[in-house]
Order: sequence, then structure tokens, then C-alpha cells
Amino acid sequence: MINLVQNFNINYINSSNFVKRILPHKKYDNLSPLKSDVVSFSGRAKLIAANMQDAPSGYTCRVTEENSEPARFYLNSVLEKYLGSFVSKSSDDKASEKPIARLYTRTKSASSIREKVVSKYSKLQREEVIKFSDQVFEELSQYFKINPDTNKETIISEIKRVIDPEDGRRKLPPYTNSAYYLVEIIDVLKKYNRFDFDSVSPERFKKIFTEIVESFEDSDFESKTSVDPTGVNGIKYYAKDIVGARVILRDPNPEYTSMIINALKSAVEDKKLKITSIENNIPDSDNLPNGKQISDYLYATDAQLRSLAKAAGAELIKNKSKTGYLAIHINVDLSDDAFNRNNGVFNGYCGEIQIIGADVERLKDIEDLCYKLKDNKNAIHIAYKPFKDHFLRYYNDSTKDAFDDYTYESYLYQRAISKKQKRNSVFPSLSELGFEKKLPPELDFNYLRRIKIECDKKYKEMQEEEEAKVNAKVAMSQKYIKKRDEIRLAKSYVTYMLNQL
Repeated sequence: MINLVQNFNINYINSSNFVKRILPHKKYDNLSPLKSDVVSFSGRAKLIAANMQDAPSGYTCRVTEENSEPARFYLNSVLEKYLGSFVSKSSDDKASEKPIARLYTRTKSASSIREKVVSKYSKLQREEVIKFSDQVFEELSQYFKINPDTNKETIISEIKRVIDPEDGRRKLPPYTNSAYYLVEIIDVLKKYNRFDFDSVSPERFKKIFTEIVESFEDSDFESKTSVDPTGVNGIKYYAKDIVGARVILRDPNPEYTSMIINALKSAVEDKKLKITSIENNIPDSDNLPNGKQISDYLYATDAQLRSLAKAAGAELIKNKSKTGYLAIHINVDLSDDAFNRNNGVFNGYCGEIQIIGADVERLKDIEDLCYKLKDNKNAIHIAYKPFKDHFLRYYNDSTKDAFDDYTYESYLYQRAISKKQKRNSVFPSLSELGFEKKLPPELDFNYLRRIKIECDKKYKEMQEEEEAKVNAKVAMSQKYIKKRDEIRLAKSYVTYMLNQL
């Protein structure tokens, strides 16, 4: 980098504006690369991931999990108040009167929170690297000619390696550190003679550099990786579903779902539920069986969801499902002024309410793990390594497309199951959907389910061991006792507040 600095004016690098953009992030520069992608964060609890340098500590995740309890209790209390009367208690109940099979809330475990933060941050970081790299190339191409012995793909690849080095270090968000990266990028491109940089004078070079940096500063691209993922605020920012709820439908008929939507609308109007957005995951019309329409697979009509979105002042988003997964996701803000007590540790949580059919939920439990493994940047708990090894042994370039098609058709099949249908297996088999000659039997969802059940047992054992170890250390501590009392007090306030209608 020193050669480049000398070439175009070292004083510019020392200018106050440039330095201010760099100094706040210097703490990342000297982090050592990780020696393994399997990282232990407490006891035997481990994750497998490519970018564990971006992971918050296990302790921080544990504290974040514990402090989410008042928010979970709040969401649970609201749903019980407004939806509790629609939950079926007997198989004799009519779906037209009791459309909900199960209603429950949960908080992600510390390891699941850590997994989510690593995976989400990694995905957003990669998206920003791609966008920034393309823009750097376009900007440089406006001012300098590409040398004839190279090409666009090679240059962009080298730009990406500067921004996203595979050495285990934390990466700086490129858009908020554009000047810093531009110096290094130009230095690398000069080294490999990618552009004709010598065609301009040092004075002109400095002006071009300034104009390019300003173009990034004026860009309408909104960086989503500027929040440090290793702190509590970062955890809440990247894992917006730490608190979650599921409404499991007995019969996924929009006529019955309307009662649920109307009840949630009442909660919004009573100012007891703050909905930020609604995502309706629907099938792609190109993937539907002959004679079927999108409306055949909807849990709720557009009119029903628009009415709820309007009442909440929230965005309604239609997502064409890439995998076939069908559900309604309602994103909620669980913050409240009352949670600002105790230095606000109970505040700032978001949550997600999923409305989903029972048969689709069963498939999602297994398919979600497959989905994560398709991208090796995602993190998984080490208890699922046997599943990972098995799945990736058979999911490869020759089976990828067929398995993805099988997944899509399986979701549609699960959605279309009626209460009167009887199943010979838990999920539609390869032969039932016509994939027995396209995929090995080891990728049948019923086969994968058996492997996952064993991994689930191992995961539960590891979680219980970890929980017992942590509890043994903190159960009698004054700090823990105080936190327990604070959570109890916060939950008492939630109960009181919800009764004031």
C-alpha cells in the first residue's frame, strides 16, 4: 500500500476525514486467523461455520437469551389473550370454530442465536462485497482503460479478495470504509497491471480517487453490516427472531385463517401488538402442478393480509418461495418503554409469528437443515455433523437440481394434504413423486428424517449438559438471583399492562 500512497499523495491519506473513517475500525486489523472452522464457546457446545470470526461469544449469546424472557412472555401473553379461544382442545372441535391445532412461543437457545447471527451476517456481508466489488470496477473503468491481457471477471475476483480475505480476520464493511479499501484495491490492481493507471498525473489521480470515494458516499446503497455482530446490539440486529411464535393450523383454509387474522388485527388496534412487516411465502406459478393455481396453496387471501397490514401500518411482502416452503411470517417489535428498566437489558427484541400448516411444519423441520447445508457459509451445531456429512455426500452437482425439485414438490404435497388423507410414510417418498430414478434413496426425506432424529438426541444431550454446567456455576450467585427477580418483575408488569384494556 505504501507504493500507492507515494504515487498519488501521502498527504491525502493523512487528512482528517480519511483517518476518521479508518480509526474506529482498527481494532479488527490484528485479529489472528482461526485455526479451525469448529469453534467451542462454552463446554461442549460447538458450531461448524466458515466465518466464526464474526460470531458473538457464547456468554454474550447466553445473556441475550436470558434477557429475552420478558419479551417472549409478552408475546405469549398477547397471543394467548387474542388467539387462545381458537385453539382446539379436542379432535371433535370444528375447524371452523377452533382453527388452531397448536399455539406456542419459544426463545432461541444461545447456540441457535450464535448460529443465526453468524449465518445472517455472513450472508449480508457477501451481498455487500459483491455489490461493492462491481461498483469499484465500474468506477475505475470510467477513468482508466483495462489492459488488454486481462478481463472484467479477473479484476472483480481480485477486488473481492481484498475486501473479503479468507484468512479468518474480521472484515470491515466496505461501503462505510470505501476509501480504506480503495487504496488497497488500487495497490493490488497496480501490482498486477490490470488498469493503465500511469496514464494520468499524480494530481489527476488524486482527484479521481476523491471523486470515486465521494460516489460511494453518495451511493443509495444501505449497508446492513455496519453493526458489530459480536455485541448484544448486533445480536438483536442480525437475529430478529430470537423470540418466536407458531400458530399451527388444523386446516389451512383461508376461511378459517380469517379468524386468526382478525384477532391479530384487534391486538394491533388495541396497541398490544406492533407489527413491522408481513411476509407471505407463496409458491412460484412456474412450479405448480397442472391444473393448480397459487390460490390453491394460500393460507390467507391478499385482502385479509392487506387489511392486517393497513391496520398495523406495516409492509406486506409477497415472497415467491425458492424451496416450496409456504407460510405467513409476521414480524413484530417487542420493545416497550417499560423494559427500559434495568438499563434496558430486556428491551430492543424483535420477534416473528409464523402461521403454518401442520404438515408443512413437519417437513420444514427437516428441510430447514438441508437448506442451511446447501450454503457452507451457514453455521450449524456440531451435533448435526453426521447429518451434514451424509447430506453433502449425496447432494452434489449431479443431484442438486433434482433434489431441489423434489423439495418443492414435497412442500406442495404437504400443503395439499387434507384431514381425510392417510399417509404410509411421514413425507412423500421419492417414488411417490417420481424421483426414484433421479435421486439416490439416501436423499429421501424419510431417510434424512431418521438421521436427523439421532442428531436431535445428541443435540438435546449436549444442551442439557451445557445447561447443567452453567446452572451449577450461577444458580446460587447473587447476580443470578437478582436477574431472576428482575425478570419476574418485568413479567408481572406485562400481565398488569395487558389487563388494562
